Amino acid sequence: MHYSKEWYTSWFDSPYYHSLYSHRNHQEAADFVSRLINLIQPSKDAHILDVGCGRGRHAIELYRHGFMVTGIDLSHENIKYAKDKAKNEKASSSLKFMVHDMRKPLDTQFSNVLNLFTSFGYFKDPKDKIRTLESFRTQLVSNGVGVIDFLNPSWVLSNLIKEESIERDGVRFSIQRYKKDKWLYKDIQFQIDEHSYKFQEQVELLEINDFITLFSQVNLQLVDLFGNYQLDAYDKDLSNRQILIFQ
Repeated sequence: MHYSKEWYTSWFDSPYYHSLYSHRNHQEAADFVSRLINLIQPSKDAHILDVGCGRGRHAIELYRHGFMVTGIDLSHENIKYAKDKAKNEKASSSLKFMVHDMRKPLDTQFSNVLNLFTSFGYFKDPKDKIRTLESFRTQLVSNGVGVIDFLNPSWVLSNLIKEESIERDGVRFSIQRYKKDKWLYKDIQFQIDEHSYKFQEQVELLEINDFITLFSQVNLQLVDLFGNYQLDAYDKDLSNRQILIFQ
């Protein structure tokens, strides 16, 4: 299957992407992983798939809890960084990272499939959402539990910062955010020496009912829903996340 080159294939591999998001809270990720483990209670011999693992911060935390973990991401640079971090952890074969497209299932089944930190909703072709969820289902063992952690569109749009300027690692990023149709766009511009750069992020504003409809098309079922990383009850207006538990 051939896929055209999309925004995420270049932006996520850019060193400036990691500069812009260098402030991401690793302690928050560690705390969320602990709460998630208490919620879904994987067995001691669980093999967990982290889909869209980025630089591996969630996967490494899962490994630290004693689970076998495989992390996949489309970004070569992310996976290279994650593998280097795994070496620092002196990780055994119980922690693996690989470049892989989430739309294509691996030839392995997992106790749990996790898709965290808004790593869904990037694809313009509606069929790709179905391909991705079919891949999740194929990779889940019978009675396995999956998790999608996604932004809450209502909260995001109510709290949208339309324009801002951020300095990271000596680079001044100019950012504009706006909604068009059912998509949230973020335009990112900056200059390095005499070279100007512009990237754009695009995320589809998927609501709970959208996910329920998508799940029904691939024989998955929403079994629980939470509204933040503390796993509090979901509130459409007040929750900043949609944490969907599915089987």
